[in-house]
Amino acid sequence: MLFKVNVGHAGVMTLKDGTKVNYGVKRITNDMQTMVYYTGKGLREMFKPNMNEEEKVIATELQKLDEGSLMKVGNLAKISLTDIKEME
Repeated sequence: MLFKVNVGHAGVMTLKDGTKVNYGVKRITNDMQTMVYYTGKGLREMFKPNMNEEEKVIATELQKLDEGSLMKVGNLAKISLTDIKEME
């Protein structure tokens, strides 16, 4: 199945197993097989509107981290596009 995936788009995707996942597209791999995305946690901690000063400091520090570090703390993940049933 082919999806139109735009970097920066956020929404809810339904996986083939029925699970619904919040996502924000960070990038698609060069082979167009895998999406690297901000998780619901990542979106809330890094891009939440109307943050207070403490939340802004945390978001700024998180945005400085590399992809591997963001994956370790659960703010970023990878998924094969073939595992996705539907994207909103």
